[in-house]
Amino acid sequence: MEAETYSRHIFIFPFQWDYIEKRGYASYNERTDIKKFDKLFSAVSPLKRQYFEIGASEERYNEYTYFHPFARRALFGTKENPSVYHYELSDTQGTYNISVKIDGVSTTYSLQLEKIAVSVFDTGVGTVAYFLRNDKHTSFEDILRINDTGRRIYPQYMAKGNRLKAKDSFLADRIYGSLGVLDFDDDFRQFEEDISHTNIFLPPDHIRQVFGYNKMDRTEDDGCQKFVFHQESERKDIIRISPVMDDRMFFITYYHSPYYAKKLRSKPKNFRRKREYNIYEEGHFGDLWFRYLFGDGGDKTVANTSVQREDVRRTTYARWSGSGTLFGLTKDSLVGISDWYLIGDHITTMYYQMATLSLVQRSTILRFSNEIASITQLILDKKTKRKTEKQVKELYGNYIRFLNETYFREVTPQIQGIEMYDMLQSNMNIEKDAKALDEEMGELFNYTTLEEQGVLNKTANLYLPITLLVGFLGINTFVEKGCITRFFNIGDPCPSTWGLLGGDIITLIVFAICLYFPIRHYFKYRK
Repeated sequence: MEAETYSRHIFIFPFQWDYIEKRGYASYNERTDIKKFDKLFSAVSPLKRQYFEIGASEERYNEYTYFHPFARRALFGTKENPSVYHYELSDTQGTYNISVKIDGVSTTYSLQLEKIAVSVFDTGVGTVAYFLRNDKHTSFEDILRINDTGRRIYPQYMAKGNRLKAKDSFLADRIYGSLGVLDFDDDFRQFEEDISHTNIFLPPDHIRQVFGYNKMDRTEDDGCQKFVFHQESERKDIIRISPVMDDRMFFITYYHSPYYAKKLRSKPKNFRRKREYNIYEEGHFGDLWFRYLFGDGGDKTVANTSVQREDVRRTTYARWSGSGTLFGLTKDSLVGISDWYLIGDHITTMYYQMATLSLVQRSTILRFSNEIASITQLILDKKTKRKTEKQVKELYGNYIRFLNETYFREVTPQIQGIEMYDMLQSNMNIEKDAKALDEEMGELFNYTTLEEQGVLNKTANLYLPITLLVGFLGINTFVEKGCITRFFNIGDPCPSTWGLLGGDIITLIVFAICLYFPIRHYFKYRK
């Protein structure tokens, strides 16, 4: 008999990837060649590429048809889709153990690791997702602690004399487990050693092994790894992985709780100053719900009742609260609580895809902003300024593709999906950031256009005297009766010959002048 599931969790690590074909600056298209990623990842990772097929799966049918056709192309790695690649590793015996210190006492949360999924997009971003099932830990406090500590990938802070002081608050003491050939174990001791400001990202073992590392391998490149995490480790034909978020992975959680579902159905309300408050907005359940929304394993990260209530209203989707089901969506989480198991299936399929798309949009916007900053530095350098025109046009073309193929105002015809997607977009500030990016991209493109126009004006100014000279020589009056004709015929026993020779000389001079300036300009700026 299958054990009862108390909660389901997905921890998502969004990342940026760059293919390094050569040393020095490479174009955006060169660094985001998804076929190169597939070649290297397939060679070293235990995860294998999977094509999305519905087949005989009712769950996959529901997941696929939930979205608009244009959104499906941005989400599902089908054989016909060249923009999204999907990789998976699954096993029924997988484990994910989180050892934590609670008031000085060590406690271990043991969950089933069902699968690890990697989704890669041709915008140069991707996600690693860990799908977990909890059939042992029942209390709300357990769920909160799992979310808070299980998604941490490095210490948020260091205390003087104790670099791993964060273990006393929210960093796991140890994360270990296995899935198929993966056998990971990390206690974050690498942060007790000297750390360079250029090598600040030291991912835990369960992330490193996804990218082909062995259990004892360090993040510093030894010359054999195909995926590196630091610029200092770059060399030809490797891929650099960079984090997009902070020390916390995005988390998706469904908590199956008949007890709290019953509380939601009972609809108790408090009336203060003629204002109605829901049960999840205040009181004990209100505090638990706030911590659930924002991933607080210990105390809630707010000490103001008005701020807490405002944050809860902004991030809570309460359409079905009267039926015992409540959702929450923040910039770092998508959570749900209910006594209906089907909600857990929805959260780990359709809503997981919705969250992934939003993370990809957010990550791509941040990536484009970083690309603009890099190109701006090239523009400020006179040696590389002339090389930026092509880079800007290439980046702008990819930005237009992103707007048409990945960034959508609506992804599903279902009203609940529309409202939840809008809430995700709002709380992640995606629309606001997209608007700011559009302004940045427009300013950069306009600047490049003005620079090109300036070059054309300079070229026109150079050729203006030559044009006037050619026009002057082409006037019939001068050719037939003017001083120039008489000049070339002076003392010439054979006027026709001298006239031809003089014309040839003038033509050669004009031709040489026409060639001189472009050649000089080319050799001046080719480096």
